[in-house]
Amino acid sequence: MLTSFESDKRQILDRIDLVGLVSEYVALRRQGARWLGLCPFHAEKTPSFTVNPDMGIFKCFGCGKGGDIFTFVQEQEHVNFIEALEMLADRAGVELRRQGGTEQVQASGVTRTDIAKANAWAAAHFVSNLADPQLGESTRAYIVRRGLDANTVSTFGVGLALQDGAALSTAAAKDGLTTKLLIAADIMRQSEHDSGRTYNTFRHRLMFPIRDMTKKIIGFGGRALGDDTAKYLNTRQNALFDKSRSLYGIDLARESIVSTGRAVVVEGYTDCLAAHQAGFSETVATLGTALTTSHVDILRRYCEQIILLFDSDKAGDAAAERAIKVSLPRCVSVRLARIPDGQDPCSFLETHGHDRFSDVLNVAIDALEFKWNLTRRRFNSESSESARREAVLDFLRVVAEGMSTGAVDAIQRGLLVNQVAHLLRMDHSEVNRLIVGLAPRRDLDNRLAQPGVRAGSDRRDTPVSSEQASWTRLLEVMLCEPGAVPEAAQLPDIARISDERDRRLVEIAMTLKTELEEFHLSDVIARCATPADGERASMLARAGSERGNYVATATLAIERIRCAMEQNELEHRKTALRDEKLEENERTANLVAIHEAAKRRGHFAPPAGFAS
Repeated sequence: MLTSFESDKRQILDRIDLVGLVSEYVALRRQGARWLGLCPFHAEKTPSFTVNPDMGIFKCFGCGKGGDIFTFVQEQEHVNFIEALEMLADRAGVELRRQGGTEQVQASGVTRTDIAKANAWAAAHFVSNLADPQLGESTRAYIVRRGLDANTVSTFGVGLALQDGAALSTAAAKDGLTTKLLIAADIMRQSEHDSGRTYNTFRHRLMFPIRDMTKKIIGFGGRALGDDTAKYLNTRQNALFDKSRSLYGIDLARESIVSTGRAVVVEGYTDCLAAHQAGFSETVATLGTALTTSHVDILRRYCEQIILLFDSDKAGDAAAERAIKVSLPRCVSVRLARIPDGQDPCSFLETHGHDRFSDVLNVAIDALEFKWNLTRRRFNSESSESARREAVLDFLRVVAEGMSTGAVDAIQRGLLVNQVAHLLRMDHSEVNRLIVGLAPRRDLDNRLAQPGVRAGSDRRDTPVSSEQASWTRLLEVMLCEPGAVPEAAQLPDIARISDERDRRLVEIAMTLKTELEEFHLSDVIARCATPADGERASMLARAGSERGNYVATATLAIERIRCAMEQNELEHRKTALRDEKLEENERTANLVAIHEAAKRRGHFAPPAGFAS
């Protein structure tokens, strides 16, 4: 009989489509019965990330990560299983029962789900302020002056934080939101000088709710409407929000990014709104940070080209250098474009319109070429040969650092070296020699720790003996077809499994078999103590599914395990016979046992190739 916990999990699995969920993070395309895309967990140029909706699992053959819908959310959102369960329950409309088997879903303190609910409430509160005939009048006039229409403002959920802080706390108390929760969400803050006093984080600001790809509000950006020295203010980092890993507008831009094959990245919230309003709905904005590796990792799942838009030469220099460092190791083309006359995108669109803005994007140039143009100007302005040489070496250092990670394969490296050689008008072999000499020195462990680098097979994935290979085959069957495996009492002693991870999985599977008789792979993964155990379960289940022939495989595996056990016993007896002090009756018993075993083994010997 299912516990309420298992029942809740089953409801979530029944209601949420794994392909649909993963598609919110990865651009997938169908390939037979599976779906294929770029892995969201490591950098790769050739897709090796697959989703199998029939089995309800995902697997990346590049980095090895795999699991079910719960594992995916854990890995993608950096949460534990309980938090993933609550997030998916909320998405599926399943009310988790807090008694019996579900006591473990109760988390102490404020959870990510709590923060998301507080953010949703605050966003509605800010929108209400902006819509108020009196309170929002001047702010609405400011929005009109910026050239933004009501439909765009509504689509993005723009709101208003009032100067008066009492209104927010009063409304929150009325709706049952505690001060503790509002502080955890950074909607309110505690005074550094008086622990008993709190104040609103955002005051007299135009509010931009920041959403993730599932359209959940994870934080806010606020633009000052007065003379505040901090023009822009973002939510502080918390359990739900990290500005270096977030992009404003990604929830609305994702589909256009996939269809156009490019992402346009701007710096400001209003710039992003104006671009969408003008028809460039593939636009997103960074949150007051330079382009980060996490930003590139998000965007590369949907497109192969990123256009970085900036509004000054100085910003372009820094942007180009940063873009090279974060894009080369991630196999993404980053191009840079500059708004003329130092205007920001919002002002430029209002003044010049769609076509001129499109021209700016179309003439964007590759980040390497952009950086080289800047270097060439520096080169030409220098008077000494040493200064000119240093200018070229600075350029090559940037390239070398970007290429130093193992994620840049030999083919891509060759193409990049040829590109740089062409820019420098040098022989490509000489450029390659210089880059190798300038590359940062990393020890082997650091290099293998880079995303996308395979460190070789996990030693535990390669059984150390035929017996351990047989246990692996048996575990594969358990995870795919539990009914093909005998009850625990009929199995050999699982303590003989040398791999602790596999032993844990067998224990989980046998416990589920006793409790439920039939169970799903997701039931096993849900009980795994770590994501690594879940990845191992997913990998073994896939291997078992491809191997098939469950009953015969299980039968042969058990027989081979018993043969190995018997062989170990025989070796022990043979060793004992060498002991001159062995009693005669014990010597005789050992000889008889060895003789009987030899006769039995003459009738049956599992094929040697079984373990391969």
